Amino acid sequence: MDSGFSLLAARIEQLERAVRRTRLVASGAGIALLGTWLLGAASTSQGRQDVLRAKTFIVEDDQGRERIVLGAPMPDGRQYVGMKILNMEGAEQFGLGLKPDGSVGMGFDTKPGVGDPRNRERLNMGVTASGQGWIRYLDNRTRARLRLALDSTDSPVLQFLNWPDEQRLLVRQLGFPGDTTLEWKR
Repeated sequence: MDSGFSLLAARIEQLERAVRRTRLVASGAGIALLGTWLLGAASTSQGRQDVLRAKTFIVEDDQGRERIVLGAPMPDGRQYVGMKILNMEGAEQFGLGLKPDGSVGMGFDTKPGVGDPRNRERLNMGVTASGQGWIRYLDNRTRARLRLALDSTDSPVLQFLNWPDEQRLLVRQLGFPGDTTLEWKR
């Protein structure tokens, strides 16, 4: 039992390190993007208006390819305010969205050609409209495998998801109320 607890504690510590790294990378990317935009705006605003207004703002690379899209709403038809960062081939690899209900989500995608092409997301995190934070990890077949969240009572919940076949989903849920194993039919 102690060995299982040690293994679980080590895995949770590893997940916490991964979450810290992800937050650091996302924060750094956001700061770099904002800094780049502010420096560009400052250097070109002499003799011009102090405010730039647009519903969509697209940053292109030196080859004319869209690389960053900011929109209010985003130009993809969904009604949310957001940002997406595209790779050199034009595929989204990072997205951030604020929905009308106040929830916010961030998604990190793998490059095209890795795993299931129908959905390249591998990590999502966000905050629900009612204020609960969550993080979800997906495998290369786009199946949720791990979910860390706060439930409706703000208690932490860690879920390990196993897909033994096409008909069932097994969920081992760890939390302060106790550990449970659930089986959901698909």
